[in-house]
Amino acid sequence: MKATTKGDGGRSRLWQAACLGLLLILLVAPPALAQEMPTPTEDRLAAPEMPAEPGQADLGAMVYYLVCMSCHGDRGQGLTDEWRSAWAEGDQNCWQPKCHGANHPEHGFELVRYVPPVVGESVMARYETAASLHAYISERMPWQDPGAQTEEEYWQVTAHILRANGIETGVEELGPENAAQVPVAAAARGEAPALPQPTALDLPPPHPASTNWPAIAAALVALLALILAWAIWHRRQAR
Repeated sequence: MKATTKGDGGRSRLWQAACLGLLLILLVAPPALAQEMPTPTEDRLAAPEMPAEPGQADLGAMVYYLVCMSCHGDRGQGLTDEWRSAWAEGDQNCWQPKCHGANHPEHGFELVRYVPPVVGESVMARYETAASLHAYISERMPWQDPGAQTEEEYWQVTAHILRANGIETGVEELGPENAAQVPVAAAARGEAPALPQPTALDLPPPHPASTNWPAIAAALVALLALILAWAIWHRRQAR
């Protein structure tokens, strides 16, 4: 029977260290790397991101955000309980004292209890053309101060609402010279060319997932342990 030498014992310990390093890679790093990164929380109150060269509907998305969204919803759903729940806790009751109730501040206003949606077939079915939609918006909105926006802004928000409803205008820029030729009710009923119905009104894109640094660090530590064990073994072999 062959006796175990001191060198054999050292090599054995080195191989054990190497195997331990490999085991760390197999058991620690892959599960950590495979962990699903948490989904970034959607900021429903964030302003829409503008392209480098915004079009009329893009600019209308910003007008909608600044003037219309608080009442008509981030998805055009109207002033629903669900939409108000996205606000800060102290702001969720629009009709609380000193807000938009009967005893509102001097320069405030009392808000109606029902604010309708602006997205949906039944909504767009009320307007035969883009001209009639624009006329309603410019004459009646914003509710507390009708006609407060510029004519350009009213055309922008009209273009945005049409796009949000998947209705293709067929023109580069909507205006008084062509709005009457853009069908709205028929497009909403599917009787005219229309874009696919969106699920949201120009929400900002989600932020990219962050790098999983703890998993990478675990993999590097395991790899370094394996390299160190091999270096020690190689050095002793050279003696």
